[in-house]
Amino acid sequence: MVRSVLSCLVLSLSLVFSSCSKDDEPVPAPVYLLDQRWILTETNGKEVPKNATADLLMLAESNKYSAHSYCNQLGGTYELAAGTPALRFPINGSTYVFCKDMATEDAYVAGLSQTVRYTISNRTLRLYGAESEQPLLVFRAED
Repeated sequence: MVRSVLSCLVLSLSLVFSSCSKDDEPVPAPVYLLDQRWILTETNGKEVPKNATADLLMLAESNKYSAHSYCNQLGGTYELAAGTPALRFPINGSTYVFCKDMATEDAYVAGLSQTVRYTISNRTLRLYGAESEQPLLVFRAED
């Protein structure tokens, strides 16, 4: 009796553990990054003006992004490598209107185009360039 109970237990455990193997399954893109509006708070370590509004939205279903950069809009198809922190924003189209603060506008657009990876912690998204240890752009999740 004890032997058959142990055999059933061992068989059950082996089935449970073998079903947890995910070596062949692709890792999905982090859901918390996508379909979330991100509000720009810093460019190159400098706080953006409180009255300035710039944001970023990446759509999971279409792999498209849209960004409002103070007085211009840009967008395209983002490149996200599932299961890695790799992220790129090729700019496929944009408006180009002269802004009062073109330096901040240019820093935002340049930061997006130079992005190669990201981190998220405490509802804060940080975008990094290829050689940068400090983030190019910092966003907070919109409430």
